[in-house]
Amino acid sequence: MTSGGLTEKKMQNKKFQKTENAIFLAYYKFRDFKTAKTLARRAGISRQTLYRHHKTPERIPENYEKYLLEVYSKTTKKFLNQKDISHRKIYFRMLIFIYNNQIIFGALFRDGRKEIIKSMINITKKQILNEWNYAGADKKFFKVYQNEILGLIESWSEKDFKVSELENILNDILYLNKYTPKHLARFLETST
Repeated sequence: MTSGGLTEKKMQNKKFQKTENAIFLAYYKFRDFKTAKTLARRAGISRQTLYRHHKTPERIPENYEKYLLEVYSKTTKKFLNQKDISHRKIYFRMLIFIYNNQIIFGALFRDGRKEIIKSMINITKKQILNEWNYAGADKKFFKVYQNEILGLIESWSEKDFKVSELENILNDILYLNKYTPKHLARFLETST
């Protein structure tokens, strides 16, 4: 699975990573570029190099989103196979992953690409539903839950992903994890 030229293996290569950093900075710093040639010039690379990294400049945010999800999915799936994995550890790892990639997440959020958080939560959906004890939990439950967590992470991003806020965000997510099914069940009962 590749994401527009971005792969975990390629990103471990220092030369590739240096070029990618230049592209990323040029893309997000100068949003007024009209052509790939302009973007490449601002990144200090050739147009051919730009195309080796990304098929089109417009797909740069999408490529980063796919890349991050690919890496997150790979590392999380290994982690979820451990016995006695707690939700605290799952969410702590998710938040640390966001914190470690905060520049990219911040740029994606400013770009309006927040669906990545929902995709990350979907990776742990089975564990969440098991804890809720709703094997066939209503999709509405889970959508509201995802939106609530997205809101918490959005508020964290507005604080520039400060590490001092990690514990608060984690506690809020765990609170949601514990109480959302009960609150939603009551809400659905009263609205019908």
